[in-house]
Amino acid sequence: MDVKLTEATLGCKLRGALPNFSKPDSLATLDLSDNYFTTGISSFLANMASLRTAKISNNLIKADVSKMRLPGQISALDLHSNRLFGSLSRILSRYMEVVDVSNNQISGRIPEFVVGMKLKVLNLASNKISGHIPDSVSNLAKLEKIDISRNQITGTIPASLGTFLQLHWLDLSINRLTGRIPDSLLGVKALRHASFRANRLCGKIPQGKPLNIFPPVAYAHNLCLCGKPLPPCKSKMKRKMGQ
Repeated sequence: MDVKLTEATLGCKLRGALPNFSKPDSLATLDLSDNYFTTGISSFLANMASLRTAKISNNLIKADVSKMRLPGQISALDLHSNRLFGSLSRILSRYMEVVDVSNNQISGRIPEFVVGMKLKVLNLASNKISGHIPDSVSNLAKLEKIDISRNQITGTIPASLGTFLQLHWLDLSINRLTGRIPDSLLGVKALRHASFRANRLCGKIPQGKPLNIFPPVAYAHNLCLCGKPLPPCKSKMKRKMGQ
């Protein structure tokens, strides 16, 4: 009997190159996490024409993500905790809904986001990404979670982040961001987690929900943030901010 394989999970501490499936055309969901795979990811993914969800996290894969060829139908890709390097130019396609490449060695800048992208979850934490958050982040109308913590990102926080009505997780911590926290974030009523910790931010924290529900640690170790939940802004700071 010829059985079409639509889902595969292999978590047996396998080693070496990623396996070859004899009939990859029918495979839609794949979980190869928690193994010791080291190579072969580029050719492996390119052969999976029907793949929609791939989880290959917690391995030892060393590969250049900027040279990966992804299946055209793939919508969820989890490659966190590997040894990936290169830039994000090929990973963030128009059709992706979930991308987790955290805890790797990816560098370069965050690419521009085009109109119509479907991204809901973007986790780039714990890499070596530099540059600024592009203004085109406003094109991610369906964004629910963004984590770019523990990188080398500079520039200011785009005010357009305040347009994401479905955003419930925002982590910008441990970067080199400057300027103020934009007042527009007060409009993100769905926000349940936010961290601006350990940047170079300055000025008064916007007062009101949802930003006033987060503890002081969410704002700690910045250049000169002030206002609840941190200590009040000093008179000199208030004059500087026109208050």
